[in-house]
Amino acid sequence: MEIERLFGRTRREIGQQREPAGQTRLRRAGYLRTSSDAGFIWLPLGAMMLERVQRLCVGLVSDVQPLVLQLPEQDQEAWLHELIKAEIRSYRQLPQRLSWEARPGVSAILWLEATQDDLETCMNTSWEDWQATWARLNLKAQEIVATPYMKGSARAWGMPCADGPDAWLTCPHCGEAGETGALRPRVSPLPEEPPQEVEEVATPGCTTIQSVADFLGVPTSHTLKAVFYATPQGRIIFAVVRGDLEIDVGKLERAVGASLHPASSEELEAAGIVAGYASPVGLHPREPITVVGDPSIQANINFVAGANRPGYHLRGVRYPRDFEVDILTDLIQAHEGAPCPACGHSLDQTDGLVLIRQERLPVSPDGPTYLDETGRPLPVHIGMAWVDLHRVLVAIAEAHHDERGLILPSIIAPYDAHVVVLNPQNPAVAEAVDQLAEQLEGNGWEVLWDRRSESAGVKFTDADLIGLPWRITVSPRSLKQGGIEIKARAAASSTVVSLDELMDALSGD
Repeated sequence: MEIERLFGRTRREIGQQREPAGQTRLRRAGYLRTSSDAGFIWLPLGAMMLERVQRLCVGLVSDVQPLVLQLPEQDQEAWLHELIKAEIRSYRQLPQRLSWEARPGVSAILWLEATQDDLETCMNTSWEDWQATWARLNLKAQEIVATPYMKGSARAWGMPCADGPDAWLTCPHCGEAGETGALRPRVSPLPEEPPQEVEEVATPGCTTIQSVADFLGVPTSHTLKAVFYATPQGRIIFAVVRGDLEIDVGKLERAVGASLHPASSEELEAAGIVAGYASPVGLHPREPITVVGDPSIQANINFVAGANRPGYHLRGVRYPRDFEVDILTDLIQAHEGAPCPACGHSLDQTDGLVLIRQERLPVSPDGPTYLDETGRPLPVHIGMAWVDLHRVLVAIAEAHHDERGLILPSIIAPYDAHVVVLNPQNPAVAEAVDQLAEQLEGNGWEVLWDRRSESAGVKFTDADLIGLPWRITVSPRSLKQGGIEIKARAAASSTVVSLDELMDALSGD
């Protein structure tokens, strides 16, 4: 490929925006353009690297060759379950590997296995292969507990970097790391109290946790916080948590399996709920509601909770003696400074790039099944992964560079070498170029040629920005010195070799 014919050009100066430094390098080198509307626009050099990264990362599920699907972008979870139910009938069809483009730049992988052990084995093997790939690419990726997309258990590989589009929490003391929606901060235990009878007390004007706690002289940790959301269909979701803790709406949405919005005063009034004084104790709503509690309400203390009438609260409330919940699950919001779930030290926020997510989907009673050798129906065990090729490529650019530009690993570089031809009209140079092309093409090398009439400085600067593994220079000067000048992009200096020695010298990288 001639660099003059390449769609996309290098840029010495480029508009600044908040982004990882690797992304800026890709834009300067002519791999990438960005748009506030379209997101990433990969130019030919970048598209070639994306193909290589896709083969490298998705090809790791090579125990069974993935079959390619095309799915609509919307409601992929529903489509998948329906497809699996319709298409998988027998144990003879398992295992299966399927892949598709979940959204631009993100490849999805699906594992279908007959047993949980088989699923664990193949997913762990791919996880270890990805870990080996990061080591091969010299990416300092970190394993983190991830927020599941589909209610399963999830983990991810993330690479810390300044101004990254993703964020997670990391404990500097023990190394525990996870996304906010996946971690449950350590909740300080409260001293147990002897049970008391429920007592109604007047609390005029106290409609917040803090005002109730101050009025009754109790810490906020001894109150029950009631938070109300609603589904798009209008069903009220009543979340209950210890008063000193905050609710993670994402966790609540996953618990009820629906998107939520804060319930309006009209929605609460229609359901017969008294905002500011509500609790699950003795609640008799006019409309069906779902009560979701956090395990923090299980503490053996006498809580203060709403009395479900204006101006009054209840003392001595205990769960489950005095009320029930429909779902008991983690609802606590993790945040920077929260106690680490493993050791209790404060969590720090880490900015970076989430490269891959992997999730095991739970087996459900209405999930896909297959017939085993005896004709008995058994559940299909499902695992998924999402490989963000865009972020992997930015991570590579983040890790492989110097002050002059990119230094790309050979396994993902779009071309093997950048050939700079100086004074191409010189007959000796032209003859050497013909011989060089014959050697490189005969050995299967893919080359980016630069025969422009630009100065040597401009051409070398472009070669450094683009960052291909080798720069090969043919010039009257190199020929006088005995041949062709070669320089590994990461090397400090170049050397001149004869055409006969060229391929041996290049293979010594």
